[in-house]
Amino acid sequence: MKIVTWNVNSINVRLPNILKYLHDYKPDVLCLQELKCLDDKYPSDALGDIGYKSIQSCQKTYNGVSIISKIEAEDIALNPVNISNDEKRSIAGTYNGIRVINFYVVNGQAVDSDKYRHKLAWLNKASEYIKQQLTLHPKLIVLGDFNIVPKETDAFDFSKDQILCSDKEREALSSIIKLGLTDCYINNTDESPYTWWDYRGGAFHRDAGYRIDLILASDKAAKSIKKYEVNKDTRHKSWCSEQPKTSDHAPVMIEI
Repeated sequence: MKIVTWNVNSINVRLPNILKYLHDYKPDVLCLQELKCLDDKYPSDALGDIGYKSIQSCQKTYNGVSIISKIEAEDIALNPVNISNDEKRSIAGTYNGIRVINFYVVNGQAVDSDKYRHKLAWLNKASEYIKQQLTLHPKLIVLGDFNIVPKETDAFDFSKDQILCSDKEREALSSIIKLGLTDCYINNTDESPYTWWDYRGGAFHRDAGYRIDLILASDKAAKSIKKYEVNKDTRHKSWCSEQPKTSDHAPVMIEI
């Protein structure tokens, strides 16, 4: 079973990329963030035409999350973690006995800004939800764009004074992991761990990136993981001829 997280930075703009990814990699569960669309514009028909089902919690601008899958989701929860009902950043479903929770964590904008404090409050609610879900689902996967680097080596220019790397953000993430989760990151190659590269300044080609797209697994689920990979080929312009510019994030996949 292949489970993937990918911040697509607009599901409709990147639809050719998503369809190509589904064709090439054939994931069983694909979790998307930053949909940037409402329900009436969500491409359910295009996904259904190639045999995939979907649950989604849509919002235009910078939010919205969905889970695309080969099988129907059970025990669906739309936007279970929120400070405002108008902020669609979470979704959950169960697939073959595995509970999958998809998060698009608040970016935070700048350390000590109002959005930064909002991010920490949101992460606290996320922690409460995960703690409750762990009591119900021994096999649980929490994944998504966390907008936090777990370790100093997960950022090309780590600084505690900048967003994504600050102590409070990383402490909040550490508290979530300590609930009983394992960071699924595995690197058996010389490649960097990064999953996001800014569009500007040739960041991808310089490999000036950050590892902020994470997959966390409960102890029982983590024991079943056979493979972890970052599909960096999706960032190359030649990868999808129908849509030359893809997301600034790469998909992250585990195989169970």
